[in-house]
Amino acid sequence: MKITGQNLKINITNGIITDIQAGNPASNLYLSPRFIDLHCHLREPGGEKKETLQTGIESAFYGGYGTVFAMPNTNPVCDNPDTLKYILTRAENPYAVTVKPICAITTGLVGNTLTGFEELAALGAGGFSNDGKPVEDMELFKQALKKAANAGVLIISHAENTEFPPEDPRSEYTAVKREIKAVRESGGGLHFAHISTKESIELIREAKKEGLNITAETAPHYFTFSKNDITSADGRFKMNPPLREHDDVIAVKEGLKDRTIDIIATDHAPHTMEEKLCPYDKSPFGITGFETAFSLGYTNLVLTGVLTIEELINKFVHTPAKIAGLKVHSFKTGERAEFNVIDLSKKYTVHGENFKTKCKITPYEGLELTGKVIQTVIGDRVYDLRKTEK
Repeated sequence: MKITGQNLKINITNGIITDIQAGNPASNLYLSPRFIDLHCHLREPGGEKKETLQTGIESAFYGGYGTVFAMPNTNPVCDNPDTLKYILTRAENPYAVTVKPICAITTGLVGNTLTGFEELAALGAGGFSNDGKPVEDMELFKQALKKAANAGVLIISHAENTEFPPEDPRSEYTAVKREIKAVRESGGGLHFAHISTKESIELIREAKKEGLNITAETAPHYFTFSKNDITSADGRFKMNPPLREHDDVIAVKEGLKDRTIDIIATDHAPHTMEEKLCPYDKSPFGITGFETAFSLGYTNLVLTGVLTIEELINKFVHTPAKIAGLKVHSFKTGERAEFNVIDLSKKYTVHGENFKTKCKITPYEGLELTGKVIQTVIGDRVYDLRKTEK
């Protein structure tokens, strides 16, 4: 089998790369390792009406993802060995998508008692987060940072100061400020999830200059939309953090460009159609993200000159792998073939009805995007991801 892209021409025999040559520079096809998402919500157990592990995994697969880190705000909360084992068992799938469950920092996400980091990490936890219910006791948070550093595990921060409503940017950046201080005082490391404000970005930029062990992500909706782009009264544009001002969108793009923001994660967070179609103030936080993430990045960042395609791939693959301590399948002879084929010239219009996720409501409905994963190669099998398009 031969696969040719813009950068490489690869021969595959029995699922193993046997020869690599330079590809055709004029080709619109680009070969990339499968993407890694450090932040998503797969809802199971407890939220199967919104998403199951299998529908979420299929959605991730069709978006080009090979590894996803699932947040712990399930029911029951993923804070114990039994729930962790349940998720790992239920996440077995035919698409070779690896699910890394994130376990809660505190029992029940309540914020009082730290969970068993070492035991849960040994059983397969991909990291720890109180996503959605941030730890606001900074002494306890510093203990968590120290404990995580000793166990060699990742802590992901949902930076939110509940003294302010989520729509107030102070809710995010005052939490970022106090958590940077906690990192400085504890000597630990921290990854900031879904950064959305210019003030947060500047704080993280300065912390990195200081040499603190800090990384950060944003999500596609924060470089695609501002609050002025909200066009519906229902919940399709509702997420936490919420959409910000135009200046924040510019700051997010600048942060991605200068690597203050290390990676792009999806924060894929599906809900039922009925929930998202409720009036905005009654709808839950969260939008879907797997199946549009790359196209949004390519359209809004590469085609506009903010990033090169190689820099975008780094934010989808190599840097999240480094943060999480994962190995990326490389393009080398003797390596197992596992990669995406991306058509950089593919233009398409987003229609939620085509999504594999259970949640078909999307703020991107009707947008024309460019660049799409059209095939995924796993071993000696080529999956055509275009067959179900309408």
